[in-house]
Formats: sequence, structure tokens, C-alpha cells
Amino acid sequence: MDIHSAQTGPLEVNTFILPLAGRAVLLVDPAGCEYSGDEKSIARVLDEHDCVPVGILLTHGHFDHVCGIKALRSSFPNLPIAIHVADQKFLGPGSQDVHRQSLELMSWEEEDFLKDLSDLPDAACLLKDGDSLDTIFKTEDIISAFTGDEVPDVEGVANALSHWRVIHTPGHTAGSVCYYNESEKVLISGDTVFFQSYGRTDLPGGNEEQMQKSLSEIFETIPGDVLVYPGHGAYGFELSVNS
Repeated sequence: MDIHSAQTGPLEVNTFILPLAGRAVLLVDPAGCEYSGDEKSIARVLDEHDCVPVGILLTHGHFDHVCGIKALRSSFPNLPIAIHVADQKFLGPGSQDVHRQSLELMSWEEEDFLKDLSDLPDAACLLKDGDSLDTIFKTEDIISAFTGDEVPDVEGVANALSHWRVIHTPGHTAGSVCYYNESEKVLISGDTVFFQSYGRTDLPGGNEEQMQKSLSEIFETIPGDVLVYPGHGAYGFELSVNS
């Protein structure tokens, strides 16, 4: 699987571009924003690789993983956003106050950054454990992502989406998830699994006991040769290096 990536936002989130069929792709954790001066970075990568995004996947709702949504939707206004139901408070009305709490806990009080976290849209798709992504993104959303006379390979996109499964992995946040593609042996792990480490549990929604349970489930159920793509740092390593 040819996964494109960009390091975006003030905390250099790994934003991944997942190929589906034809030019259609999914975007994971867009963070390029005005505050960090890279609000056009994701659009440039899409243009370089001649890709058309049909949806946004969030591994969780923390500010550094959602701060690029406003800028991205200025270029692609109709992109549906998918997040686990337990993290939906990080989007929509009132979400800026939630993000402010996280920033204060990190002693990072940047009012200019909060502008990128204002007026975030609600999630169109609320995920649950075990969901297959072909049941999440609608055919009409895929079609509407394309302009002009181009007709997307809807059947091919749906088939590609069917190989991605949601694994609820609370710990970093209550609604943290991983996205697992068994046929391609790829795990998008967000801030749950890092290279020889795991995500912090001291921010809003974090819980160390839940994190340990989530990590145990991952290492017990997913083969060690699966390639891991986390939310920060090194990616494309085998899961077994963490076990």
C-alpha cells in the first residue's frame, strides 16, 4: 500500500493519505493550520500525487490532530469527518473550550492557535469498535468529492474501504481508535502506539489503565509483522518491535 504522508501542524502530526481506488483517498488527522504556517501543505501533497479526498479520518480528537480541519475544508468544503463517538466533544459547538483545557494542562496558552480550533464542524460519522469503513462513508459523499465530468470508481472505493476496520483503543483519549487493514498488514495507530512507546494518558480523556488494556489487545490480536503508522514520529515499523 502506497501511503503518502506529511508532517503537519505545530506538533508535527503524521497526516496520512490512504489510497482507495483511482484518485480517491482518505485523509488521517489533518493538522496543517494557519498558526503553524502550513495550512496549504496537505492540499499541495494531494495535488502532487493527483489525489481526491473523499473523507477525513480522526484517530482521536486532541487539538493537534484536528487543528487542520478548518483549513482543509476551505479547499474541500464537503468532506465528511469520522471520529469515535466517545470523542465527538472535540468537534462542533463548544469544542474550543475543550481544546483550551488541553492547552492549559500543557502550559501552552496560545490564543492565536485557538483561532484554528474555533467553529470546527460536527462529525458526520460517529464510529464504534468493529466498524468497517465501507459502512461509514456514503456513496453520495464519494461521488460529490469529484468535480466536472469525472466519475469515481465507487465500487472500487467501497471495496477498499471494506478492508479497514475500527479498533477502539481508549487510553490516550476515551475515543481513541486504530484503523486496521488486515489484507495490507497496516495499522494506523494514532497516539496509541508509537515506535517503542505509547501515548500519554494525562490529558483530557486519558486513562492509564485503559491504555494498558488497549495495548494488550493490540499485541494479542494483531500479527507482529503488521506495519504501524502512528500519529507522531517514526512510522512504517513492524508492530513486533514494541512487543
